[in-house]
Amino acid sequence: MADLLSILSGASTSLAAQRALTATASHNIANVNTPGYARQTAVLTTLTPAEQVNGAFIGRGATLDTVTQARDRFLEAQIPRALGNAAFHGAESDALQAFHGLDPEATGGLGSAVSGFYANLTALAQNPSDAGLRTSFLGAARTLAQTFNRTSQEIESARSGLDARANGLTSQINSEAAAVAQLNVQIRQARGTGAEPNDLLDLRQTHLDKLAELAGASPVPTSEGDVNVALRGGVALVAGSHSGKLWTKGDGQVPPHLDIGFTQPDGSTLGTLPKTAFGGTLGGTLSARDGALLTSEQRIDQLASDLAGAVNTVHSTGYGLDGVSGRPLFTLGVAGGAAATIAVAITDPGQLAMAGAPTPPATVAPGDASNAQALLGTESAALLGGKDVRSTVSDIVSQFGSSSATAQAFSDQDGALKENLTRMRDSYSGVSIDEEMIKMQQAQRGYEAIAKVIQTADQMMQTLLAIKT
Repeated sequence: MADLLSILSGASTSLAAQRALTATASHNIANVNTPGYARQTAVLTTLTPAEQVNGAFIGRGATLDTVTQARDRFLEAQIPRALGNAAFHGAESDALQAFHGLDPEATGGLGSAVSGFYANLTALAQNPSDAGLRTSFLGAARTLAQTFNRTSQEIESARSGLDARANGLTSQINSEAAAVAQLNVQIRQARGTGAEPNDLLDLRQTHLDKLAELAGASPVPTSEGDVNVALRGGVALVAGSHSGKLWTKGDGQVPPHLDIGFTQPDGSTLGTLPKTAFGGTLGGTLSARDGALLTSEQRIDQLASDLAGAVNTVHSTGYGLDGVSGRPLFTLGVAGGAAATIAVAITDPGQLAMAGAPTPPATVAPGDASNAQALLGTESAALLGGKDVRSTVSDIVSQFGSSSATAQAFSDQDGALKENLTRMRDSYSGVSIDEEMIKMQQAQRGYEAIAKVIQTADQMMQTLLAIKT
């Protein structure tokens, strides 16, 4: 009787083990399309034999040992960096590609405005007394100033848009960091029961991947089973059950843009973080804002200042039709960049100083174009950067285009690496419905066989009871 009860007990445990195989396969199939889910495997183990008959041990069946995840640690170690790099250069490339203010093929750009300015000046130098040519040249000067204004405004608008995006990204990063800290607590508590909380581990990994994409953050596993998170440079974003917090503030510049401050997981304020502390989408956004866009803005400001200074120097030495000298052609504002504030100072075409200084007692001759010729010289004269105005404009445009193309190339390269690694992860950790169906069929056959064992043991017990009665 005791032997038959032992068979029934072992079979019952084995039934539970087969049910675990079925439940795990069913769970895998249900999550075949769940992002971040890693395939789980129920591991069965043989129960330690408890009965010895004639020198032989008789087994007691099988039991569920654990449920493991299919994760390749070597792949998992490479993925955060790949995610961060791809997101960084993708965000930088998208931001630069979206800006068309320095598109060499666009009409109405700086290059065409400079060409129009000197083309009209050339025509006026040939007939400086012509009122129509004077009006056209004054209009070309206004167009040049307005093109500087518009280009500067477009760059500032793009940079302000990136500020808004960075502000939104900091909120997302804070939410993801808080989720990782909370999951550290939940996973620690679940492991206290002796079981491995695979679904919570998957959820934490999803948030870690998101932090890598958003901020280029790296996971740092601890001996206690937690995963801390560090920004570039080693600043801790998550420490155990606590997370830090990013916040934005004005940088005090004119025009203002955003700096990013940080409150550490222990509650202390670290202050403003350098831009190099961030990778991922946030880092790429800041790199576009303070990289190619800022450099272009500064160079355009310098060009506007240099060109206005060179033209004003010559123009102020000449004389208008009214015989007055010393007038500048352009003015620059006292606040803001030169490109944003440049404007034409003259409203009357007759005040354009195309003539040179008259020899007393003579007065200004309407046909005198000596100063107009001197103004034409500013087109080929080297500015402070060492190049003439046309070459400087071309250099600014080509440098921005080169920066945009470089960002795109890195985006394509890092994107391909990311896709390759994530595809390898999916291949290793993903769910195959065909494989899971086979496992379910195997578990079903095992379940049916063990049920037959129970039925047979029950019949044997009934026979034994009948004999005793």
